Amino acid sequence: TRPDVLALPTGVGKTAVLDAAVFHLALRADTPGKAALRIAFVVDRRLVVDDAFARAEKIGKAVCNPPGAVADGHDVVGEVARRLQQLAGDDVSPLVARRLRGGAPLEHDWSRTPTQPTILCSTVDQVGSRLLFRGYGVSDRMKPVHAGLLGVDSLILLDEAHLSEPFRQTLEAVRSIGGTKLHRVLLSATPGETAARNFSLLPKDRDHPELKKRIEARKPASLKLVRGASVADAFATVACETMKRLKEQDLSPPAVGIVVNRVALARDTFERVRERLKEGDSDGTDVILMIGRSRDVDRDRIVEALAPFRTGSKSRGNANPLFVIATQCLEVGVDLDLDGLVTQAAPLDALRQRFGRLNRAGRPVCTEAAILGCPEDIAKKADDPVYGDRIRKTWEALQAVVRDGIVEFGVEVLPERLAEAGIDPNDLATERPNAPVVMPAYLDLWSWTSPRPAADPDVSLFLHGADRTAAGVSIVWRGDVGEDDLRDAEQGSLGETIRLVPPRAAEAVEVPLWTARAWLSGEEGSLADISDAPERENSKGARAPQNGRRAFRWAGSGDPRTCVVGSADLQIGDMLIVPATYGGCDEFGWAPNSGEVVTDVADDAAKPYWGRRCAVRIARGSVRTDAQWDRLSAILADETADITGLVERLIEALPSAGAAPEDDQQDNSLQTRDVTEPLTALRDAKGRIDIYFPYGAGRENGAILVAERGIQGKSASGAALPATEDDNASHTSSGRVPLDDHSRHVADRAERFARKLGLVDVAGDLRLAAFLHDAGKADRRFQTMLSGGDPWNRPDGPPLAKSGRSSSPNAWTRAGLPKGWRHEALSVRMARAHPLFAEAGDPALVLWLIGTHHGLGRPFFDFLNPDAEGDLPPCLDVPAWQLEVGEPGPQSLAFEFHGADWPSLFEALKRRYGIWGLAHLEAVLRLADHRASEAERERGS
Repeated sequence: TRPDVLALPTGVGKTAVLDAAVFHLALRADTPGKAALRIAFVVDRRLVVDDAFARAEKIGKAVCNPPGAVADGHDVVGEVARRLQQLAGDDVSPLVARRLRGGAPLEHDWSRTPTQPTILCSTVDQVGSRLLFRGYGVSDRMKPVHAGLLGVDSLILLDEAHLSEPFRQTLEAVRSIGGTKLHRVLLSATPGETAARNFSLLPKDRDHPELKKRIEARKPASLKLVRGASVADAFATVACETMKRLKEQDLSPPAVGIVVNRVALARDTFERVRERLKEGDSDGTDVILMIGRSRDVDRDRIVEALAPFRTGSKSRGNANPLFVIATQCLEVGVDLDLDGLVTQAAPLDALRQRFGRLNRAGRPVCTEAAILGCPEDIAKKADDPVYGDRIRKTWEALQAVVRDGIVEFGVEVLPERLAEAGIDPNDLATERPNAPVVMPAYLDLWSWTSPRPAADPDVSLFLHGADRTAAGVSIVWRGDVGEDDLRDAEQGSLGETIRLVPPRAAEAVEVPLWTARAWLSGEEGSLADISDAPERENSKGARAPQNGRRAFRWAGSGDPRTCVVGSADLQIGDMLIVPATYGGCDEFGWAPNSGEVVTDVADDAAKPYWGRRCAVRIARGSVRTDAQWDRLSAILADETADITGLVERLIEALPSAGAAPEDDQQDNSLQTRDVTEPLTALRDAKGRIDIYFPYGAGRENGAILVAERGIQGKSASGAALPATEDDNASHTSSGRVPLDDHSRHVADRAERFARKLGLVDVAGDLRLAAFLHDAGKADRRFQTMLSGGDPWNRPDGPPLAKSGRSSSPNAWTRAGLPKGWRHEALSVRMARAHPLFAEAGDPALVLWLIGTHHGLGRPFFDFLNPDAEGDLPPCLDVPAWQLEVGEPGPQSLAFEFHGADWPSLFEALKRRYGIWGLAHLEAVLRLADHRASEAERERGS
């Protein structure tokens, strides 16, 4: 039986719950719906060194490559792999591990099939917003898919649940009111609820040699009041003195953590420590800054540097002494084993998390720790934006349990000392805000995704409480975007540049909405200072004026929200692209007061996706000097060169890694991107290489080279563009695909998915909906559009689902298609006329799945079609279509099916299958369409 709560102290290995969840899924693989296909490990912090994800990756690699070891006569890992492979299918991995961070439109590689066993590691914002149909950074079209996958056959493991009380409350409401097939387990030493099934350590567990060392490890700490000197100087002084004493113990080598409550203080302390090391004998000591608001690409370097100091690391003795300056991001999900700790005063639960990183393994060493009380934190009327008055109350309580100048923070000793003093630890914990009451009407409103209703409850209130928010916007810095590009007149070319090289979550930094507004508006001081924990919104930033610098909001190609915006236009979940010259980020993360040019890391962020698509930007920032750029631009200007020869000439013209010619010695560039690796990768492109010139009127201004089918031999783990997300991808492929063939491909996959998921009762209806979903593409105007808009080029044979060509911008108009016309609306009408429709188990469901397979019409379409379609060609086993003249489609308010209009059909189906159950059925069909289209593109037919 799955427990409701894992009430375990920090340091005992709670992430092993992932192993248990995967094993449980394998054990129940033959009984669909009895175990979670998607396992989401969720924590309310920006993940810097995500120990859970490291374990998830390790599990995934083991299952994908079973070691073959036999225990008691059984190859356990091999059997788990076999069972999971049966669920996933033969053409995919048996288990995937994904880190889901700030959402980037069209980046959905965790949601490739509804049967894929998956471990997700993410935040409350990313998982919670997706569950509630408002996924941050997710397009409106894909919101139902994400909600359906997370709301059905999923398990949410909420780590340090006491930090996420509003989300816990919302989860309970979703499970009880929404009737989801969603499971949840709370992981916390102080879960805050009485659970029917509680799992905690037994006495025999505490006697285990490894656990006993960790639980009984001494962690003495002194209390120090900061006086006179600057706060950052005080932290640096105490930390350096601590390091000196630890070195005198002959520890090899010592690691000292400095944990503070604000990003700005962390940065100031970081600089002070570096200055002191420069002034004295640093003895090779390293200094690392850890803030949660950083780019994944930059974080990977930090992870590598911290590896020797992970619990149980064998390489610790070969490392240099280390200072780690961090914010609250170190409290959760970070596996570090420190020798010394200097921390800013905080509520008791936060301090216990921080001390959990001190001698985490229970080594036989004498550790040192200090808690620094800043006057503004412990004053009688102190009101911290994150912790309120709990810092002051905790400071006073710790003073009451000091013995010989020391507070003992051992796992078992501190609770005993507090109990002796009559102090309740719950009174010293971070206040747990409540979520607003989730009304059934809110769930209905959230389920409306196309279009979203005008009265749209703000999901952030239900994730963090009414007076706190961690949600915000994601910012990406690009070296090939200039401030001039952000003028309104330049939006077209800028949009094309971003479409060709879309932003990835790994190159983004997520900051609160009010902080982003203040930064773009040029606000100084406290507005730029933020925490790595949810905090009260700054009201000044919330009222940021429409002035200052501009940004480009990317919501996907063709989305009306994709445009240049000012500070007042920003919304939660936005993905912003800004010029690298704006500053605001460095190698450690968010640095709002920095004016230094930001390193463009788009190429590194896109590298995991090269197996499916590879794009290379050749622009001024690709090389260091004007002389180098002159050579590249001359090559681009040559209109006679074939694309393969162009790539080779560009590679030869790039400066080598060795000594450069004399004319290459002067650095006239603000920033340099090394494009040698991606450009060389194009030599192994799977198909043709396309070249675009979005940087201006002349070819010599720069180009973007794109291998749409990716690179041979590279990982293909990244998702290609979903075929039902982008209209151009919906009807183009690497070769012609007949409508009948595509329909059968999708139908086969949809039925296979449904049966693997145990959806036997609706498997036939899913197959029928999948078979008829693209019937509307038989419209002769649509077929003309596929031929470039010229009716004389329209093929005489069976109608196509996809052409082997890119459609021109004017093809739609030349073909006579009305603005906004949707083929899926016509598909609904044609389905009603198909002979197989009479055999549908739930004909309303079949129509709904057909009409929403592009994520539109939930519950309204935004077009009317007064034009007659004309005769339809034979297809889908129908020799002659007989549609009722003038019969309204689902886009019309006059649509009627068994007395219900289209929105009423939506409400009836939600009552029948549940809000998340219906979205899950939509996801099954749509992901079948995605994967069928992908397979057609791969084989070129």
